[in-house]
Order: sequence, then structure tokens, then C-alpha cells
Amino acid sequence: MQLLNRLQALARWLHPARPLFVGAGAIAFILAAYLVVFGDPQTSDPLLLPAIVGILWSLCAALFISTFETVPPPAGPDMRGWAGLRRRATRLWYGLLALAFLSITVAALLLTRRLLGEALG
Repeated sequence: MQLLNRLQALARWLHPARPLFVGAGAIAFILAAYLVVFGDPQTSDPLLLPAIVGILWSLCAALFISTFETVPPPAGPDMRGWAGLRRRATRLWYGLLALAFLSITVAALLLTRRLLGEALG
């Protein structure tokens, strides 16, 4: 699957930015928690929704990098029997994860559009 190789290359390219995503998610989480606990509902709502979106996207990026950074190579012609079957099953699992991440990304885009529309509107 070429898609898995491309996702692995993208995850490896993004790996140096992983601490940035985790830090941004932590800051957005702290901001959201502060606004929920101590914030005034009239003034904190315009900031709460973008903080939730920041948490969502930071979590998605960090999980993407962690998941697709190490994708096993395809089974070669010399791999037969259980080793080849296990390698193919592992690659199939990563393919299913790629479909799940695609679905999550589409859902996150729709949720982002809705939340930011509420915050700006």
C-alpha cells in the first residue's frame, strides 16, 4: 500500500513538531479548564470553543504521528508462512487505522467548522 508509506513519511517528517502539538494541546486544555471552572459565561464562551478545537486538533496530530511513525514494511517474497501472514495482517491493521484517521479527520473538520461558526457568529 503506497498510502501507508506516504503516511509514514509524513509522520516522520512531522515528528520534530510532536512536542509542539502536545504543548499546544496542554495549553488549550488548561485554558479550557480554567474557563469552565473560573470563567464568566458571557466572556469565556468565545474563547472556550476555539480552545476545544485546539485540544481536538493537537490530539489528532499527536496520535497521527505516534501511530504512523513506525509502519512495518511489506512482506517480501522470502517471508512465507506465519511470518508473512503476520506482516500482512499488521499492514492490514495499519490500513484500517488509516481509514479510521481519515474518518476522524473529516469529523474533526466538520466539528471545527461548526464550533468556530458558533464562536464567530
